[in-house]
Order: sequence, then C-alpha cells, then structure tokens
Amino acid sequence: MKICHINFNSMQISTIMNPKRLTKPSSFKNIRVMNQVSLFLLVLLSVGLISCGNKNKSTSVDSSSDSAEISDQIAEVKVAPLKYSDFSKEIISNGKLKALYKSDLRFRSSSEVVSDILFKNGMSIKKGQVIAKLDNFTLLNSLKQSQEQFERAKIDLQDILIGQGYNAKDTINIPKEFINVARIKSGYNKAIADLEMSSYNLKVSELRAPFDGVIANLFSKANNLPPASEVFCTVIDDRKLEVEFTILENELNTVKVGQTVRITPYAYADLTIIGELTQINPLVDQHGMIRVIAVCDNPDHKLAEGMNVKIVIEEKIPNQLVIPKQALVLRSEKPVVFTLSSGLAKWNYVETSMENTTSFIVTKGLNAGDTIIYEGNLNLAHDARVIVIK
Repeated sequence: MKICHINFNSMQISTIMNPKRLTKPSSFKNIRVMNQVSLFLLVLLSVGLISCGNKNKSTSVDSSSDSAEISDQIAEVKVAPLKYSDFSKEIISNGKLKALYKSDLRFRSSSEVVSDILFKNGMSIKKGQVIAKLDNFTLLNSLKQSQEQFERAKIDLQDILIGQGYNAKDTINIPKEFINVARIKSGYNKAIADLEMSSYNLKVSELRAPFDGVIANLFSKANNLPPASEVFCTVIDDRKLEVEFTILENELNTVKVGQTVRITPYAYADLTIIGELTQINPLVDQHGMIRVIAVCDNPDHKLAEGMNVKIVIEEKIPNQLVIPKQALVLRSEKPVVFTLSSGLAKWNYVETSMENTTSFIVTKGLNAGDTIIYEGNLNLAHDARVIVIK
C-alpha cells in the first residue's frame, strides 16, 4: 500500500481548518472569496489523487515486467541417459616405485685412483659399456710379472718331468700323482693362480654396466681414490618398475595375481600407467595389512625409482544404475539428482550405495531411461526451464 502526500502551505491549512476566517456576515465579497478557495482546494486534491494513482500503476507495471524477465531466464545444462552398466569398485592405496632390475656397483680395489669417468647421472647406458676406469699401470705391470712367472714355472715343470725320464709333451702316460707333485715343486700351480688373479684385477679395474639402464648415484670425481666402503654408482633398468603397497585384510578376496591396476604418480597427476598385480604376500601384519606388488612399464621414462604413487585396483560390479558424481547435488542436506522432462528440470531425492572417484550407484529415486542433468545443475530449482547444450 502506498501513501500519497499532498503538500499545503500554512495559510491553506489554516483556511481549511478554520474557514470562518474568510467569512463575515456583513461582507458578500468575503463569501465569494471563500467559495473560490474551496473550489481551488478541491481541484488540487483531485489532481494529487490522480497523480498517486498513476505512480502506483507505473510501479505495478515495472514489477510485473521484472518478474516476467526473471521467469524467462533459461539455464544451460548437459544431460545423459541413465542405464544399467558396470560399476568399478575401487581399492585405493599408496606406494613407492622401485626398479625391477637395479645393481649397485663398486670397484674391487681402492688402491688405484679413478682415471676416467665416462658417464653422468641420468645418462642411458647399454650392457657391457664402461662407466669408469682405474689407473691400470700397476695392474698391467703385475699381469706381465705373472705371465713371466708362469713361463718360468712351466720350464721348471718340464725339467722335472724330463729328469725322471718322462716325455714332457706326453702327459697321458705320466702317473697323475707324480704330475701333481711336479707342479707343486715347480711352482706351476701357483703361477697359474697368480696369472688368473692379475688378469681378473685388470678386468675389474673397468666398471661395466651389467644390463641396459640409466646411471644413478654417481658422485665420485676422476683422479681420486674410489670409495672403499661405498657404492661407486648404481645402474637402474627403468623400462619396467614395480610398486609395493598394502591393502586391508578384508580386501584380500577382491584382488588376485594378474589383475589390472592403475598407477598415478603424484608428480604427474594427469598421467596414469596400467600395471599388473604380480605378488600377494600371504601374511597379515600386526596392523591388519597385506603387502602387494604390481609391475608396470615405463615407456616414456617419466617414472623414476622412489616416486610416490597412487594405486587403484578395480573390481567390476555388473548391472548397476551408475551416475557421475557431478550429477548429485545437496538440497536441505539431502542428495538430489535433477532429471529432464519436457524442457523442465525435475527434482528427485535419491539414495546411493557404493562410490568411486568418478561415480555413484543409485539404489532409489531414479529409473533406467531417465535423462539426468550432470552439468549446470548447481543452482537449479524444481520445474526450472532448461536448454540442453553439447
């Protein structure tokens, strides 16, 4: 309700409240003036009432126009048909990546300085390639001395055999016991052992890769003695990696060797690698956990040993009404899913059971064949007008 205000000055108010001020019985002129004033006030009051009526009408028109404009607003939504499908029950765990093949390499001798280092951390290497070398002057000299000693012992052995009337080249007819004694006396056996050791020491003065992989943990410098008790470097075959993680004991009946797993490193949230379950430890620890191992490929070499990863094991549950998580919204703290019917959004209270990272199973409130709204539904109301976009 609106109130119309008409402004009068003090003289007009006084006249209306006390018209006798203009009236004198002896003066006809005053009577005529009073009638004119009354007529003027009546006209003024009529004009004011008409003006107020027009303002109220204008305000009413504006209000109805705003309401019409609000009611004409149409929300844009995305929809999908609801049908029975497989639901992926998920077991989620965390673990660390480990190389399937890994070798810590050391020099056998720490008495010679490192003369050359041919690789750096992160570099790829092939099996048999030399990673680093020790200075081999002393080792070569030792090998020459061992070879010379061997030749001398061989001559001494022949002298012993000839001295006993045997043909040194025909060892088949010489008694085995006598041959063994002659080898010991001549130093032949020791010479062979020394020669083999000298050859081995020279061979292991070069550190070689035992398999294809990448170099890691190489921190030594050339022209320094190699660390005596520490690893010189590590070779990691990063083409295949394994991840060790744990599951609850009540989840054991849902996993099996050969099952597919999804592995997502936290360093690359958009990268998912498919792996395979290879080992299940048949032992429950004191915390009710079971250790499990899966193996995955690393074709782009993005994964590295020690990376923290999320592991998802999926179990398919068939014939379920599955909706995307974004289709479910809360209204009055209750789960609601909007469906599309004749261009209008319909409000449906629902009940759900299991969920995974992307979807819910609906057990009540929806039927197969319903068209659910899964995008643009946050601010919808019941029977709101909507338009479907792609």
